[in-house]
Amino acid sequence: MEFERFDRAALREVVSMNDGLGVLSFYVTASPQEEASVRPAWRIRFGNQLSDLREQVTAEADRTRRMAVLKRLEELELDFRQLLDPSESGLGRVMFAPVGDGQVRAFSFQLPVADQIVMESTAYVRPLVNTVETAPPAGLVLLSRDGMRMIDYRYGLAEDVGRTPFEIVAEDWKQMRGPATSEIARQAATHRDKFERRVGENLTRHLRTAAARITEEAESRGWQTIVLLGDVQLTEITAPLVSGDVIQVDAVVDSLTPAKLAEYVEPQLLAARTRHGLGLVNRAKDAGLSGGQGALGLDATLGALNDSRVAQLLLDEAREWGGGRAFDGRLYPPDTIPPGEPPETFVREPTMGERMIERALDIDAEVIILDGEAAEALAEFDGAAAVLRW
Repeated sequence: MEFERFDRAALREVVSMNDGLGVLSFYVTASPQEEASVRPAWRIRFGNQLSDLREQVTAEADRTRRMAVLKRLEELELDFRQLLDPSESGLGRVMFAPVGDGQVRAFSFQLPVADQIVMESTAYVRPLVNTVETAPPAGLVLLSRDGMRMIDYRYGLAEDVGRTPFEIVAEDWKQMRGPATSEIARQAATHRDKFERRVGENLTRHLRTAAARITEEAESRGWQTIVLLGDVQLTEITAPLVSGDVIQVDAVVDSLTPAKLAEYVEPQLLAARTRHGLGLVNRAKDAGLSGGQGALGLDATLGALNDSRVAQLLLDEAREWGGGRAFDGRLYPPDTIPPGEPPETFVREPTMGERMIERALDIDAEVIILDGEAAEALAEFDGAAAVLRW
């Protein structure tokens, strides 16, 4: 087993996992605060949950399924060791394994995940989505007179992605020496002013070029937010030329590591996430209440998902919903059975949040997990809404 690099394409592939015998989903946080003992608490929790799963499977009436799952758990023993290995990188570890084949998909993050083991017919992804939404892709850009440094930050991991030096052409600068007569002093001052103007003009040209490069990187890497750090004179020139959600931070922190830089701007990134979520909630509310391209509440949101109209699905991180799924896969709110649906084919869904996320990703919609102020703004609509395509 290898821990893969996580991205949206990988999430969609995981969501497509489907196995009639079951898909096993494992979540564990290798907490450094619990590493003091020989058997840290997080490893004990995982072992207890695995024992609970084995007991549950042993009581399974279907012998074929029971034997297949127990055999698959034995086959995964080496993968469990790697998943629980303290020397492996990553705070949160996630692994998905269908029972019916040998496929294993695993990811690690510098973010905690909710410890749990789940077996369903599909991969259980809501905890994964909740985790990665706390630190969506962002670009951290440091600007100085010497050049530009770009850092990609996503899902708790910050990495340098490139440095661009600024070569400031000083032309033929010759410092005047000798007795400082008033005439020489005036000439020297004029000469220095011209030099500074040339340097400023040259630097401005570099910053304009840098802004185009930042925009290009943001589009290719899917940065939701761009944070410009550096002297305010430099960020003021660059910010208006960069497309997207741009935050300026007046700080010279070039010497910090990528991880420390991410930590330094965490308050700004959290505020940006809240602002982004609130903007989408208000957009959905304005459109939904006026009969436009918005759905508010569980019933309307499920209907829009069924019709593949959702562009952005908005869900309260802490909310869970019940409901049901018809034979054709359409989703319904609690106490609703579509006309003509035989009761024996209608499946009760206690974790409708999971089903909504699956459906949204299946129709290539964006899933936005809301917390804090953004979630509160959606509370009157059951914590569910959508921005629609039409």
